[in-house]
Amino acid sequence: MWGTRVSLTVGLLAAFLSVAIGTLVGVTAGHFKGWYGNVVMRITDWFLVMPTLVLAIALATVLSRSIWTTILAIGVTTWPTTARLVRAQTLSVEARPYIERSRALGGGHRHIMSRHVLPNVMPLVLAQTTLVISTAILTEATLAFLGLGDPTIVSWGGLLQDAREAGAVSSGNWWYLAPPGLAIAVVALAFTLCGRTVESVLNPKLGVSR
Repeated sequence: MWGTRVSLTVGLLAAFLSVAIGTLVGVTAGHFKGWYGNVVMRITDWFLVMPTLVLAIALATVLSRSIWTTILAIGVTTWPTTARLVRAQTLSVEARPYIERSRALGGGHRHIMSRHVLPNVMPLVLAQTTLVISTAILTEATLAFLGLGDPTIVSWGGLLQDAREAGAVSSGNWWYLAPPGLAIAVVALAFTLCGRTVESVLNPKLGVSR
């Protein structure tokens, strides 16, 4: 229960950082077409093909071990999926007639992105946030289990690492492994199911197709 504080804090903050970066990249890449959008999306594709966990491990290894390092490592490596989804939604929104009318009436880039594009992509961003939280919690637990987290704090991944080092696996002390392991699985599943539900509510066609 004490480790829940750190695991949920890291998961929530890392997810918000990841979604914020992805939303900013996706909206600007979808709005500013041409060389800017192409360059940004090629960078996004590079992050997509690179294993997220490997990048997070590399950042956590280079930087000092702290909870903020873990949040930063997860946040800056998990944003590409959000960026591509938001970019696709931005392109769809900007193809609507009222965007052309806004431009004809003198609406600038900032006005269009903040008043028209962002409100229309926020439902997608909300659904994506709940999905990223579960990924962030799993990644934090993995980093802590590998010994790359802050050794001075208690988290679910750190508890699993302590159990491994104490020989709980070989000695069959399941009560040392089960509580943090079940907590990780249940919370990650809960946020994933919430994300899927939010998606089906905000996009009824998705629920019908499933």
